[in-house]
Amino acid sequence: MRRFSIALVLATTVLLSLSVAPSAAAPRDQALGDRLDLRDGDQSFQASTPFHIDHGFAFTIGDNKIGLSDFVLDMDGTPLTADFVRRTPVGDGITVSKLWYYNFPSGLTGTHEFTRHYFEACNNDTVPCDGNRINTSVEDFTVSAVVEFTP
Repeated sequence: MRRFSIALVLATTVLLSLSVAPSAAAPRDQALGDRLDLRDGDQSFQASTPFHIDHGFAFTIGDNKIGLSDFVLDMDGTPLTADFVRRTPVGDGITVSKLWYYNFPSGLTGTHEFTRHYFEACNNDTVPCDGNRINTSVEDFTVSAVVEFTP
């Protein structure tokens, strides 16, 4: 009987901890810390401090090319995986932003190069297709910034 009671207490404890754990975690679609804006170019930022990077596009509501856009951020030449993508009305009633968010909960140290890669549907007008079919997603803009994380 005593073994059954101990097993029941352990099972109850495990079930309670599993049910409480998700509520204690931060939401997956929440930006952490201050924003590091790579549009500011080369810069310094506080080391070992949580931060996030978000970049992307603005579209006219109803633009059918919003699904063909993509954004990739790499750090020191290695592509990173976005923590989440958020589509949000801008406020003017005709524009929506699509932003990719990258969280760095522990911050970084040292010096790192971040490169933004923007991919859009080509149209042979504002975005060249370079022999691809129209509406093929092509990389049309790339820019890097070096960030020194200082104590």
